[in-house]
Amino acid sequence: MALNVKLQLANSVGLSELLMFEGLSHKVLVHPTIHGEPLITAQAFYYLEQLESVAEIRFEHGDAALTHQQMEYLVDNYLFEYSKLNKESKVSTKLVEGKYWESDVCDFYMQYDQRNTEALVLDSLNDKSVHWIKSLDPTDDTDFSDWCIVKNYSDPIFQSYLNSMSNLLNKKVSVFVSPTEDAVGYMGKLRLLKPDYGLIDYYQAQKIDHLTTRDIKPGCASVDIKSSTTETAIESIPVRHIRLVKEYSPLLLSYYFSGLKEQNFLLAFVGFYNVLEYYFEEAPILLSKQAKVEIEQIKCVVELLATCEDIENFIAAQEPSLTAKLRSNIKSSSSVEISKFAPASKSENINELGRWLYEIRCAIVHSKKTRKGKTTAIFEPYSSQSQNVAPALPFLKWLAALCIEKDHELNNP
Repeated sequence: MALNVKLQLANSVGLSELLMFEGLSHKVLVHPTIHGEPLITAQAFYYLEQLESVAEIRFEHGDAALTHQQMEYLVDNYLFEYSKLNKESKVSTKLVEGKYWESDVCDFYMQYDQRNTEALVLDSLNDKSVHWIKSLDPTDDTDFSDWCIVKNYSDPIFQSYLNSMSNLLNKKVSVFVSPTEDAVGYMGKLRLLKPDYGLIDYYQAQKIDHLTTRDIKPGCASVDIKSSTTETAIESIPVRHIRLVKEYSPLLLSYYFSGLKEQNFLLAFVGFYNVLEYYFEEAPILLSKQAKVEIEQIKCVVELLATCEDIENFIAAQEPSLTAKLRSNIKSSSSVEISKFAPASKSENINELGRWLYEIRCAIVHSKKTRKGKTTAIFEPYSSQSQNVAPALPFLKWLAALCIEKDHELNNP
């Protein structure tokens, strides 16, 4: 019997698509989900962009089982590849708070609604120890075929509610509104509701949540999820196919995702920088150079990963607003500014980028008021000045990804 395992993801709200990963030991499907087993809190409709996503792995009968750590590493490799394709992605397996729980299979009650509701569960069809389930009302002839007993009552009620709400989506009224100084008038028909794109009903959401890797055909561009209750909801969800055959260093991936998932710019900087720092001593050796201090070491790491032309092309591909910020000094939380990224020529790109990143790093990780009697640049956490390191993050993310790939290349000649 096949087993499907779901892994919760961080920063996954609003993916609004299916991500089909393959090429490593197991395929992985990332899809939107409704967390918390909604029962009395179930909604008639949801918007895709408001749903979180999970990574689902299917183990066929006879497949070797993976530990949770191994599954997380598998998904990390795939999400690393996705982050390179989608520069806005912050999706990761690195959680702050879990949303899954383990139920006691011996208990008569299971938890629903984010563990706030307990519902009676008895499987009269398959559990021979359950001899009967009868209503106390002699006029109630409910068939208790659903093991979550309350659903035998609530499902018809919910279906009626969903149908009624679906009818409201297209309902119109006739209005006559006179024009005023502040607004135009109108006479005619107006809709009661104007839903945004991405609306799905409860059963569509359940259908998406039950998708597995077997449901995604090779090369398919979308999966049909057409609603049976309304024409207003979307009819399909797009699929993005991503293939990966390399497995990267779990340590470097952890550093990378510690930077990727962070909303705090200072912590994000440190996470990405830690990937580069891993090669501080090895990069000079690989380049046959001497680098006894860290500023020289970071320059060697940059040189190991990219050429001056690569840096030039990377900058050219960025938004004009970012390139404009590179030409300005970075204001810190002290009176000292960090000099702008300003290579005298293209051939100075490597040294200048290394210098720039190193000075920002020092201002982030050190809180010394002075160094050798001189005031230093520092960044106060959560200050407005801490946002000024943002222009460095695309460079660090890019270099960190290159470093992870270089590490794989060096260890798999």
